[in-house]
Amino acid sequence: MLQRMRWLIVLATFMLSVLLYVDRVCISAAKDLIAKDLQFTNAQMGWVFSAFSLGYALLQTPSGWLADRLGPRRVLAMIVAVWSVFTGLTALASSWTTMLLVRFLFGAGEAGAFPGMSRAVYAWIPMKERGLVQGINFSGSRIGAAVTLPLIA
Repeated sequence: MLQRMRWLIVLATFMLSVLLYVDRVCISAAKDLIAKDLQFTNAQMGWVFSAFSLGYALLQTPSGWLADRLGPRRVLAMIVAVWSVFTGLTALASSWTTMLLVRFLFGAGEAGAFPGMSRAVYAWIPMKERGLVQGINFSGSRIGAAVTLPLIA
């Protein structure tokens, strides 16, 4: 039973890793439509992409701290909730300023995913299997990035 639970955790964190990159590729694929609809220049779209990265970068360390303090289950649940809200809010952004804010907060919300997954692996996976599990999780992000564009385009 314990072995089955561990591999369920691996599957769940792998799928989370895939989805982390699906959303990044989706906005890239929709860039031209978004820019046309909201009348953004290429430079403004660059700022939109950078806002996500800035929020992500600034909140990774605090998110890792939260995962240590509150536990990975709570933090990962919060991340999925915040990420889901800001996915929807991205569609509602009607100006460059609101898009920057939403994308910054989207990145901030998503920032704790890999630290939370790493904390889950540390807590629930035996040391001799951690490298394999981390490899599976990191491959999920690359698989998500690789398959998303051909599937949505």
